[in-house]
Amino acid sequence: MIVESVKFRGHRCFKKDWSGFDTIKPINVIIGRNNTGKSHLLDLVEVLCGEFFYRTGKEKGWEYRCKGKLEEGELKPLFPDGKYIQGHFGGLFSVWTRVGQFLVGKEMTWEVDKSTQIIGNPTLQPIEQQINGVPFQGLDLSGYQLLHGIALTARHKLAGKKFRRLLAERDIRPQAAANDLNLSPNGEGATNIIRRNILSSSPRLSRELIQSKLLAALNEIFGSDGRFNEIEAKIHDEGNTYGHPVNSWEIFLGEDKKGLIALSRSGSGLRTIILVLLNLLVIPNVEGVRTGNYVYAFEELENNLHPALLRRLFKYLETYATQENATIFLTTHSSVALDFFGTSTNAQIIHVTHNGETAKAEPISAHFDQLGVISELGAKPSDLLQANGIIWVEGPSDRIYLNRWIELFSDGKFREGRDYQCAFYGGALLARTQFTSPEVAEGELVNLFRVNPNIVVVCDGDRTAETGEGSTIKARVGRIKDEVGKIPNAHIWITDAKEIENYLPGSVLDKAFKQSNLPNPDRFGSFFPSESGAGKTSYLENHLNRKTVDKIELASETCPHMSKEVMLQRFDLAQQITEIITKIRTWNS
Repeated sequence: MIVESVKFRGHRCFKKDWSGFDTIKPINVIIGRNNTGKSHLLDLVEVLCGEFFYRTGKEKGWEYRCKGKLEEGELKPLFPDGKYIQGHFGGLFSVWTRVGQFLVGKEMTWEVDKSTQIIGNPTLQPIEQQINGVPFQGLDLSGYQLLHGIALTARHKLAGKKFRRLLAERDIRPQAAANDLNLSPNGEGATNIIRRNILSSSPRLSRELIQSKLLAALNEIFGSDGRFNEIEAKIHDEGNTYGHPVNSWEIFLGEDKKGLIALSRSGSGLRTIILVLLNLLVIPNVEGVRTGNYVYAFEELENNLHPALLRRLFKYLETYATQENATIFLTTHSSVALDFFGTSTNAQIIHVTHNGETAKAEPISAHFDQLGVISELGAKPSDLLQANGIIWVEGPSDRIYLNRWIELFSDGKFREGRDYQCAFYGGALLARTQFTSPEVAEGELVNLFRVNPNIVVVCDGDRTAETGEGSTIKARVGRIKDEVGKIPNAHIWITDAKEIENYLPGSVLDKAFKQSNLPNPDRFGSFFPSESGAGKTSYLENHLNRKTVDKIELASETCPHMSKEVMLQRFDLAQQITEIITKIRTWNS
């Protein structure tokens, strides 16, 4: 059996919760704050590349929870066609035609303890089949120890692949000549590998590989940020050149109009990219291994790389992984990585968190599926996944108001981007979203609760002068209200007035529009003209003689003139903003 899902615990910070991978994609992005355990999760990847990961786990004292699908080839010897059994399965029948064939493709789940022993009996996905009137899932297969045998010989899909790691602390340094062609996770050995490929007569080494293939990839990634025309190895054979030991070799890169520049005098970002390319392009040739037989783990590639350059590097990695059938893991806390891979069908994102006692890793790639709804909401993956909490608002003007009111009522203690993040749900798009636990979520709706469980939702009440107080809210708003009400540390504000703009005081509008004695907007009155244009019933038409105003411009012009004292008088605003601030304080505690 090929194991599809592996979770582990008992390693370093992963003490209690099951953490790991439900599946493996060409690009696997592991995100999380510093010191949450991202690098330790890569230890599991390295073990999975072994032939039988149970054995390595035993040495480390790990426990596993595994899941895989049963295959016909491994089931037929256990349930041979033509063999008949009576009694144990409820009658006389062929064990293959009446039992074995119904197991093919079914998921089996089991747990392994620290001594590599399977705990209890593996469990099977329910099978809608009856044998002599007995439900299949009620039959006892454990007496044959058949499923135990399959579980004990299971291998992960990464088994047998070569694992290569590039640490966050890495460099390419000058070094004395040596025949060693090993490239260490910290970059040690890179100079010798490049030097020998350029200068050696060995048939298994290639100058062309460095001067053509690696150089072309380097230029593709750098784009307009740099154009390199050659890579050379030079020896420091006279005195203390550049501060390096005598007779040490160093790599030089040539650029138009600049000549050859020592790598030690170039930026660390350039050295990082060269180390990545050595792993991808040169090491397979040196080791004589097919590129698709590698699993790469690159840690924090964003260090000292400009975001534009980092995006091009990620694009190169994604293309390489898909074309060469390689597997790449990235640890990061870069917003560029999240935004680049967040909606990619070739990537998944694993979120590592730590509650102060134990770490936990959960896949969150599914949040960015379903017709790109997240992109439609105007939110970037990095905005959502790295925030301490999210305030979901209808659009950008609401964000401006909320940020100003939070500033006023918290005395400037809380700020977007540091303590919380605003994201847009786009009005009617709210009908395509939900905020609920995964167990009861509807598959057709995007579950924004799983993006980040710390949430506040702000919705217009849309009550009018005709319907007034106590009128029924829209069905989609009512559904969201019920869902958010069941979430700890969450809050929903359905405006007590018709919409956000009804909270604007007349005195603030005076200053924004350079008027005097403008009245306060009515609680349920229309602030903006109706789309039909029938009658002058809006605040803008009646008091400002305007048919239209840009919502964002209105928010930007009015917010600087607001004060806490003035806003205290506007309906339920003070109560609601105080409650939102309480939630933000909890998220950041």
